Amino acid sequence: MQEKIQRITATTVIVGIDVAKEVHWARITDYRGVDLTKPCKVHNSTDGFENLLAKIESVCTKRVCDQVIIAMEPSGHYWKAIGWYLKLHESKPMLVGVNPYHVKQSKELDDNSQTKSDKKDALVIAHLARDGRYFDLHLPEGEYAELRQLNAERKRLMSQISRANNTLIAQLDEYFPEYGKIWRNVTCQTSLNLLKKNAFPSDIESKSNELLLEEIREASNRTEGNKLMQELRQAAKGSVGVKEAREAVRLRILSLIDEFEYFEKKKIVVEAELEKVMSTLKLGDVLQSMKGIGPIISSAFLGEVGDVNRFDSWKQVRSLAGLNLVENSSGKHKGKTKISKRGRPYLRHMLYLAGEVGIKHNPEMRLYYQYLRLRKKNPLCGNQAVVATGLKIMRILFHLAKTGEYYDSGKALGEIKLQQIEALANSL
Repeated sequence: MQEKIQRITATTVIVGIDVAKEVHWARITDYRGVDLTKPCKVHNSTDGFENLLAKIESVCTKRVCDQVIIAMEPSGHYWKAIGWYLKLHESKPMLVGVNPYHVKQSKELDDNSQTKSDKKDALVIAHLARDGRYFDLHLPEGEYAELRQLNAERKRLMSQISRANNTLIAQLDEYFPEYGKIWRNVTCQTSLNLLKKNAFPSDIESKSNELLLEEIREASNRTEGNKLMQELRQAAKGSVGVKEAREAVRLRILSLIDEFEYFEKKKIVVEAELEKVMSTLKLGDVLQSMKGIGPIISSAFLGEVGDVNRFDSWKQVRSLAGLNLVENSSGKHKGKTKISKRGRPYLRHMLYLAGEVGIKHNPEMRLYYQYLRLRKKNPLCGNQAVVATGLKIMRILFHLAKTGEYYDSGKALGEIKLQQIEALANSL
């Protein structure tokens, strides 16, 4: 934070912008937070942006200022149009963001009033930037921008798939609760194909063995037969499922199956595009040289983090993912530590997934996980150890991306950690 404050000098102009869909409000202040002009209305158009920049230039000329910092809340999507315009402008102002939560919590400091207005918010944003409570805005370009958008689309599709899956299971629990006991995954392709014709117990009971067997073979591409037929018959016999409004529910089940299959196909297309973009990047091969890291996890890492050269330490990426540890202690009370979860949720989710995959497919990460679980001092429970393993993988990926080196299994854990693992193994 000290470094951020030191950026601001007596010749710095700070502009706070409260972003909206059509009309933004801006406050142009000096390094002390004093207004240099009246609040400015900025239309979301080229003319509006140019008018703002002209006012800023006029202020800088009068006050002989050599640096402009423009701050805004990067929430939602309205800020991106003005953000990109300012980033590409020849005047090259410094773009920074402030936390929307900080704006909400600090807006009463100046006037001790809960009054909210766009003009007031713009001034609060400028004051937060003046105090060094900001972060540099990152607008990814090139392949990083492609990966960011593709990952956002994949996340959206996964959410739709999860919603359709959960709703379908809820309907089956109500109308055919025994059906779920047959399958490890109710939404596997064979199960979905069968449900299209056999959504209720009565559908199964009304069909002859020959017809039901043929439908099973067709649904499973000839991989299932009599055994599955007997299981379906047993499940349908004496089912406790609801019997009312079945035709309406049948339409809903068919619609949910269509949704599930549609979004699954779209997800495959997006993942293929992710692999295509990753294949054009040398970093793709570098990151995927680590066993267990494929195109999906590596593209999520690069898409969310961007160019790693903008970071000085892996700890900054840890904070970006919300995996930094926080504690709540006071006096003699020593609270437990936990991850902050204040960061990019998709990056955090994918690093957790990387931990799970690494434990399964990467020998070094499996050793690391087992050590975390079994060590005598501060052993971790299952989920904690998976998070810690994902964090270890993140550190390795950061190093690989930063240096361009390929994964070396001998260096993955380091000599000290290997000695600790060996000592633990000998003591067991």
